[in-house]
Amino acid sequence: MGDSKVKVAVRVRPMNRRELDLHTKCVVDVDANKVILHPVNTNLSKGDARHHPRAADLGQSPSLPVK
Repeated sequence: MGDSKVKVAVRVRPMNRRELDLHTKCVVDVDANKVILHPVNTNLSKGDARHHPRAADLGQSPSLPVK
């Protein structure tokens, strides 16, 4: 499994008028080689892995933990 590679496509749509009016914050940042996810803080438990932002380096094989 050391040579396994996973390709992920991320599509981010423009915010609609309602989201803009509510000043909704985008939870996805896309850079040339990285995708950073910023999940909304809701009632997440202390041990929830989604609590911390994650980044994937698209230039190399990403090493995000699978849970």
